[in-house]
Amino acid sequence: METFTADEIAEIVHELGLPAQVEVNEDGFVSIEVITDDLEWTINLGDGVPFYQYMQLGTITFTDKDPLMFANRWNGGHAGTVKVLEDQETGALNVGDDGTYMLLMSWFIPFFGSVTKEYLEYVIAHWHEDVCELLKVGEVVDDEVSYVSVPVRGEHEPIDRLLQIQLELHLRAPQSSRELARSLKTTKYEVNNVLYHQPELFEKAGTSPPMWSNKGEIK
Repeated sequence: METFTADEIAEIVHELGLPAQVEVNEDGFVSIEVITDDLEWTINLGDGVPFYQYMQLGTITFTDKDPLMFANRWNGGHAGTVKVLEDQETGALNVGDDGTYMLLMSWFIPFFGSVTKEYLEYVIAHWHEDVCELLKVGEVVDDEVSYVSVPVRGEHEPIDRLLQIQLELHLRAPQSSRELARSLKTTKYEVNNVLYHQPELFEKAGTSPPMWSNKGEIK
């Protein structure tokens, strides 16, 4: 089992261009708070030990739409899953005075096997983009939150996803991973998996959300 300290994880967040503050509450529970002008999310690490074996990412938002339908659509195409919070006493859906429903998005990451700093960087970066999308930060978005993976087909075999992304960015750049996923009819998770693992081919600017371009000519 791999382990990481809170400071090591916070440094990964810093390297992505985001603020990160390690917090310890009165019960010894350790978390890393990421707060910008536009959004807020947390990495929960647990209590008691300096070398942690998992992290739980989380953020809260509210919706005035059907919360169960929203959660179902969201969970079909995102790594971070959304659940509707319930009143602990009644078991009913938690509805605020303004008629909105509280939603919790979370993602549990165990540090099994050969988890690397690079892997955690990818996970945290992808999570941050999901938060941007959930909170509608940085993009004009619609209410549709689900994507269906459909390969691009013509007379020949489908071209691979990496080349699809390069061609799309050749036509229009920069784009966010969400915009790329919509254009290519796939998931943002798959697009980010290509973008973050090919730093020699793609470059990004900004953080909320990152905007991507090709690095040099397509080969």
